[in-house]
Amino acid sequence: MSNPLQFWLSFNNKAEQFQLPVNPPEIRIESGYNWQTVNINQFGEYSIPGGQVMTRITLSSFFPRDYNPSYCEYENILKPLEYVEKIARWKNSKRPIRLMVTNTWVNYAMTIRNFMFEERAGSPGDIYYTLELQEYKFIKLTPVGPAVSKDTGLKTVIKAAPKPPRPNEKELPKTYTVKSGDSLTKIAQRLRTQGVKNIDAHKIYAANKSVIGKNMNLIKPGQKLIIPQ
Repeated sequence: MSNPLQFWLSFNNKAEQFQLPVNPPEIRIESGYNWQTVNINQFGEYSIPGGQVMTRITLSSFFPRDYNPSYCEYENILKPLEYVEKIARWKNSKRPIRLMVTNTWVNYAMTIRNFMFEERAGSPGDIYYTLELQEYKFIKLTPVGPAVSKDTGLKTVIKAAPKPPRPNEKELPKTYTVKSGDSLTKIAQRLRTQGVKNIDAHKIYAANKSVIGKNMNLIKPGQKLIIPQ
């Protein structure tokens, strides 16, 4: 009759797995909360629970060189080094494994924190080991999408308010004195570089027609023109 307690280790969603050939005589399971001690004046020390700690499991056994029905759980056992190499490779991958003990509540995704093994005198070829495991928590990130109304089924997208335009703190010129070689087009270009927006030769002429006269292309040095804002 097979033992109802079977210790299984699996990796990559059971793509690789094996049963321990020899059940550990015992396993140590540590769980609970992080307790913090607080000293309150006139009342002494109080202990309060912190966050729940991850479960830690330690188990020890050996990989036998030869099958022995008195302690082996199955006949087709692997060579001891094959078990060792699998566990070492899983540990180096830095990915979680799963420990499951049949007919118990032990079924955890765990990381291999420490894996120690040795050969002992008197048992040539057998490899004794200790495996220290810590519970692994899977974190699932849920993308946040637009809210959907239960009544209308319409999605509501909340957009950030646009930043207000930065005020132009530079004082803009209000007048311009014509210089030799100027034209209204050149003056408009110069004013745009100084921060006057939407200015062109026609707007300058319209604001200064009484000064310039009927021909917008005939301006004279010394004429004082008003800059339309």
